[in-house]
Amino acid sequence: MNPYHRLFYLGLLSLATAMPGRAGITVLHSFSSLNNGTNQDGAYPAAGLVQSGGVLCGSTANGGLKGAGTVFYVAPDASSFNAFRSFANAPDAANPEGDLAVSGNAFFGTSLGGGISGVGTVFLGSTNGSVSLIRSFSVVSADAATNSGGASPGALLVLSANTLFGTTTAGGAAANGTVFSLSTNGSIFADLHDFSVLDSNTGTNTDGALPGGGLILSGNTLYGTASAGGSGGAGVVFSMNMSGGSFTVLHNFTPLDPVTATNADGAFPSSGLVLSNGVLYGTTLAGGFGRSGVIYSIGTDGNSFTVLHHFTSIDPTTRTNTDGAKPAANLLLAGSTLYGSAPAGGSGASGTVFSVSTNGTQFQTLYNFSAVNSGNGTNADGAMPDGDLAQVGTSLYGTTSAGGFKAVGTVFSLALPLLPAVITQIVHNPDGSVTLSFLGSPNSTNVIQATTALGPFASWQNLSTNTADSGGSWQFTDPTASLLPVQFYRSYSR
Repeated sequence: MNPYHRLFYLGLLSLATAMPGRAGITVLHSFSSLNNGTNQDGAYPAAGLVQSGGVLCGSTANGGLKGAGTVFYVAPDASSFNAFRSFANAPDAANPEGDLAVSGNAFFGTSLGGGISGVGTVFLGSTNGSVSLIRSFSVVSADAATNSGGASPGALLVLSANTLFGTTTAGGAAANGTVFSLSTNGSIFADLHDFSVLDSNTGTNTDGALPGGGLILSGNTLYGTASAGGSGGAGVVFSMNMSGGSFTVLHNFTPLDPVTATNADGAFPSSGLVLSNGVLYGTTLAGGFGRSGVIYSIGTDGNSFTVLHHFTSIDPTTRTNTDGAKPAANLLLAGSTLYGSAPAGGSGASGTVFSVSTNGTQFQTLYNFSAVNSGNGTNADGAMPDGDLAQVGTSLYGTTSAGGFKAVGTVFSLALPLLPAVITQIVHNPDGSVTLSFLGSPNSTNVIQATTALGPFASWQNLSTNTADSGGSWQFTDPTASLLPVQFYRSYSR
């Protein structure tokens, strides 16, 4: 390397910094007060949000013009909100709690109640307000709580080609729920798996019970959780093929200590799973060292089960802790970071939003929802965030099922803290230009600056504005590098 090149590279390597942003919450909508159970916009949103056509779509479990919930959309900048469909109980759908599955300009959803038999539906809708039922679950036996096909579906559906896959939390041959498939036009329904009877003394069985977290699909394999049963009576992680065969329990959560209610791996997984590079990630409502639930990972083959985070114990008087408790929503994976919400604990006893690396390091409480008024349940930002999070740009979007100005929930956005950017690679090209590779916050907008001299009066010049990909990476090539004896670079996110 000649002296020119040596000086040039030293200059590049001496500064690779970013200016991190700060997280802040914005309430996009606070749901209005109820009058005899009804209102215009809905109440108690238990589902998360999904992006469709530039807006975020969600549902409320109650409220609306008929008191049976709504479907709504909201703009990410809060410029518009529209509760475009109110449910009306049987034979209409009622009380939706699962995320909507978006397909083009349409969406599919489930409802815990309503339908011909009043025990739940699968529906197809669009933002123009049209909703049609494509499945009404069959009547449940009053004595045994059983039926054919399951009842009370409350989770996100998985769409593959022209087939939907989902779970029910009740009904079925043993009254412990089912896994089902349904054609998108509603013409073909299949009961893929009936969860088996629980031992009346131990609460155990071979395959789990009460699957409330929905499914994910990878190749021809479905993965999910059941919140009860299994060999430890504390739930399972399972896999099965798309036709219902090869049902396999990947992990049985261990029993809770009868005195301390703790265990080593968590208990009662009520959330679904996310998958990346052969590893599944999920949460449990209870158990762990603090009795407040855990975040875990497990290989798709059932090996390498690891607890990434034990949520800390809740103070019995204040109901607070440092990190949240009882996580019930699906995790969101962005790059190597998992984001999630916990509906209890935190400094305000109203829940938290958190993040953690996929290797279990760098756990952060990103936001603590404020304490609610003990008299009327209201606050400014919402409480009990138990719906799934969505990411748009550098912000997270979600719902709370309580709190807000009328104590019936909110829709919120949370600006993510921007990660300090680092230069990961420098390439001196044959034409004299230099290509720099950066790593920072996923989907962030980054300004690259340069100067020929460091010091308190350095003159930094903007060279380029780049958008990071979903993994946080971006590149910049400086064609003028060969004209200067030394050049220093930095990047900041905005």
